[in-house]
Amino acid sequence: MLDQAYLTFVDTIIARKLRGATDIRMIAIDTIDELISIFQHALCLRENVLDVGDVGGGHGKGYFIVRDLIFGMLDRIYRSGLGWAIIAHTCTKTVQVGQDERQVSGLAISSSYQRAVFQKCEHMLFVEHGVETVVGKKIVKVIKGKRIEKPGTTQIIRVRKLKTRPGGLWQGGDTNDVKVRVPIKDEIILPKVGGWNLFTEAYEDACRLLTTEKSNVAR
Repeated sequence: MLDQAYLTFVDTIIARKLRGATDIRMIAIDTIDELISIFQHALCLRENVLDVGDVGGGHGKGYFIVRDLIFGMLDRIYRSGLGWAIIAHTCTKTVQVGQDERQVSGLAISSSYQRAVFQKCEHMLFVEHGVETVVGKKIVKVIKGKRIEKPGTTQIIRVRKLKTRPGGLWQGGDTNDVKVRVPIKDEIILPKVGGWNLFTEAYEDACRLLTTEKSNVAR
């Protein structure tokens, strides 16, 4: 089964870490909602049911099994000394606010898994797709001894922004569940290539700043 193959692969990385390997420092899951679907499908095949909600006669047992497998794996990763990061898709959800319905953004997973994500994650960051205006260099020409300047070409480019707060309305209408425990910039423009490297540098810089501030306070 694919879920067991995944767990075996992760346990192999953990075993290498415990033997002293240092080439891998973090395991990233892209994406957690797809991984949940893989584990749910594998469980349904093993239990010969059509829906994960029917496992063990219902009552949410199937969801508990999948949640324990995935988040138990994350606990093993953490205890081994490795870091982990999970990427999740978002989707639009309808929530009831008083007598009204409101469209909000939320993680593309059920509330049971979402609570586990909020409890386990030390930091939550959000990727926002937007546009940015870029103005090129001025064009300078000399014609018959006269200097002529033309403004640079203006371009509208699509960008991805890594933000510490979600844009628009988050599920529940607020951001109380959002955690930011290190002083990362409110917004970082991600390059088309090397986004993880840029984030790692920003995160490590923030951790160094936080450590320095705590040391100064202790003095």
